[in-house]
Amino acid sequence: MYSTHYEVEGPADGLPMLMLHGFGCELGLMRGCMEPPIAEAGKADALLRVYVDLPGHGRSNSAPLSLASSDAMLTECLRIMDEVAPGKKSAVVGQSYGGYLALGMMASVPERLAGAALICPLAVDDLARRRVEEGRLLSADEKFLATLTEAERKSFLQNAVRADGKTWQRFRDEEAPGFASANPEFLDAVDEHFSLTHGVRNLIDGPDFCEPCAIVCGRQDSMVGFRDQELLLPKLPRATFAVLDVAGHNLQFEQPALFNAIIVDWLERLGY
Repeated sequence: MYSTHYEVEGPADGLPMLMLHGFGCELGLMRGCMEPPIAEAGKADALLRVYVDLPGHGRSNSAPLSLASSDAMLTECLRIMDEVAPGKKSAVVGQSYGGYLALGMMASVPERLAGAALICPLAVDDLARRRVEEGRLLSADEKFLATLTEAERKSFLQNAVRADGKTWQRFRDEEAPGFASANPEFLDAVDEHFSLTHGVRNLIDGPDFCEPCAIVCGRQDSMVGFRDQELLLPKLPRATFAVLDVAGHNLQFEQPALFNAIIVDWLERLGY
């Protein structure tokens, strides 16, 4: 019998924090992304972190096709919130497609959220209308790149803006495993039912979301860009909005010090 896989870290009485990875990735991406700033902020004993393998991904790759839509994904995330911390407010952190689902939560159940952090979030419902940037490799260690196989180099450089030993190690350990474990049939089915019924447009047209937020984007992000995300700011009066140079869709390990500082600030503003 199918059950969406998730892993929990931290105290049962801490603030629940739902961690949602991007399309084709797995929960290890979010653990690598969030555990360093959580430790830096000294919040490990204050937060109940819920790292989710979204249906069709990671250890949830056997999910039935009935869950292969953004609406079903969002419902499943809300179910996990109810299962882990019934009746409690939660914070949500979403990267890329996970950020899109987080925006759906902000639009549909704002009363259940204590705050949101959006990392390179997809911020438009119509993918063809995304305003993205030209992908450019701005910083490269050619000597190190020469040690990779042709297949490793091709995969690594596809979206890289900074390419060196440190960014490769995080790409290899945190992002690449998801590519191998995701269910391609499931992902194709999600593509056919991608737009949320109650999504970004509803957030922009609805009441303000007044909880602490952070939006972090890469200046050279060729996947989701940063211009569409600016449209969210009038509805998020407690949001920090940062666009990081020499950073693309993998900004958390291309600009780790800046990223960590922004997330540490957001964690402190949550007040837990």
